Amino acid sequence: MNLHTHTTYCDGTAHPSDFILKAKQLSWDFLGFSAHAPLPFPCEWSIKESELPNYTSEIHQLAEMHKSEIKIHSSFEIDFLDGLGFPSLKFEEIKKSTYLITSIHFVPNPKADELKYLEIDGTYSQFLLALKSYDFDLKKLLQSFLGATEQMLSTPIGCVKIIGHIDKIILNASKTSEFLELENWFYDELFQIALNSTSQFDFIEINTRAMYKKGLSNPYPKLEFIAKLHQNNIPLIINSDAHHPSELDGGYRNLHQLLTQCGLKDIEKTKMKL
Repeated sequence: MNLHTHTTYCDGTAHPSDFILKAKQLSWDFLGFSAHAPLPFPCEWSIKESELPNYTSEIHQLAEMHKSEIKIHSSFEIDFLDGLGFPSLKFEEIKKSTYLITSIHFVPNPKADELKYLEIDGTYSQFLLALKSYDFDLKKLLQSFLGATEQMLSTPIGCVKIIGHIDKIILNASKTSEFLELENWFYDELFQIALNSTSQFDFIEINTRAMYKKGLSNPYPKLEFIAKLHQNNIPLIINSDAHHPSELDGGYRNLHQLLTQCGLKDIEKTKMKL
């Protein structure tokens, strides 16, 4: 199963039907599509507002066509923007989703006179530009991310809520020389935020894209953090964040081995009732 899937409607590289074919080859029971929802500023990797009706209509048609073999869901990955909340929830197509993946890819620009945002999930050069706006103080930037994460977790969305790649900022932050001394502090803070918000979300995602695409040895979040969440009965769900059909089960085998080694194999039994 994978509920985090991106097609050519946003930054994926294949048509929805190609993903369904692959999911059936894998003998999966579920497949969820989660286009990046529109943002209130130009963004090359999100779905265009004008395409929302076409997207939901096509996914629903495909779901009906394949309902005897696999259950298909039309959903979205929605951004939380500190200062604006979930702006994409104004769209009816998004509000009708049975589940939503909530994520953070941007933090506010503290140097801007009006509310503007800096991407922390792009290239390392983009990340350094964001860091520059925080006076090259990595802890300040991480605190901004953590503050937004706390708000994201505690803000209701009206349907099943999956927290996407909760520690995504480490993709770039871990490349800095300062991160090593801040790592334990960051994850301690992140854990307390998750623990204090458990009634406000349904699952925290274990995202394997970090391993099969980004060259990391751990998924998002890292294994030690996953173990801590699991020990505290915080619900977890595994997704591949696929952008191509070949990635639908990307990293799953490697993750299975890691979870087994850590005594966490039972996480893989998690099923979502949709």
